[in-house]
Amino acid sequence: MEKERNTDNLMSKKELKKMFWRAQTLGVSGNAERGGNLGYLYSMLPFLKKKYKDAPKEERSAAMTRHLEYMVTHHVPTFLLLGTSMALEEKTAETEKSIVRNTKVSLMGPLAGLGDSILSYTWLAICGSVGASLAMNGSMIGPLVMLFMINAVWMPLKYFGLTLGYEKGVELLSSPNSKNLIGRFSNAANAMGTIVVGALVVSNVKVNSGLEFTLGKDNVLNIQEMLDKILPNLLPILVTFGCYYYLKKMNGRYVVPLIIGLLVVGTLLYMGGIIA
Repeated sequence: MEKERNTDNLMSKKELKKMFWRAQTLGVSGNAERGGNLGYLYSMLPFLKKKYKDAPKEERSAAMTRHLEYMVTHHVPTFLLLGTSMALEEKTAETEKSIVRNTKVSLMGPLAGLGDSILSYTWLAICGSVGASLAMNGSMIGPLVMLFMINAVWMPLKYFGLTLGYEKGVELLSSPNSKNLIGRFSNAANAMGTIVVGALVVSNVKVNSGLEFTLGKDNVLNIQEMLDKILPNLLPILVTFGCYYYLKKMNGRYVVPLIIGLLVVGTLLYMGGIIA
């Protein structure tokens, strides 16, 4: 039954194993603009080439562009995202591809939190302490023990995250109620993605007004305090929407000039006391 079911999937177990080893290079490339998007697309390419082998060039380009968007998460759970992305790509129509993007946006934050707290800050620290204690006692196998302990947990999580994320995702999306499921999942992913993006704006964009006006004796009007009473984090939201509008008008181009412009304008406004 297992073999018969797998033949219905676009990717065979052998191809998934090749993708598993290919995806070990996820962390080799990275950039400040879109994080690990290059590694993500590189890992997805075998699937996309097979999926869109006979599709028009526009659809192939759109598929690759989808996976060149911002991607930052822990590299172990990334394998689960890869499997999920492949399942969604395989079982959704071209008009439903927004769910692929929304799912990545909504999951990469929580998965990064789990991966960092459990796999890096906890398990990696334990492995490092064991290896370091052996090395301090004169044992040359300390680093090897550390590497073995790390990968004894990380490698199975990567493999089963990729394979089960794909196979179970395809199986679920192939059910008779898959259309309703996709609709519900899309709505949930949209809602979660909006929450995650909103949280990212508040936590990462820091803009405060430095303007103060004296209105009579011992009466100072602080613009930032007034804005916080009306709508907290109003300035970060306005800056974010301004950047989004610019990128939308430019079709995602000229990102570097935008970054330089923000640095120059921000510096001048800070020197003039307009922002703090």
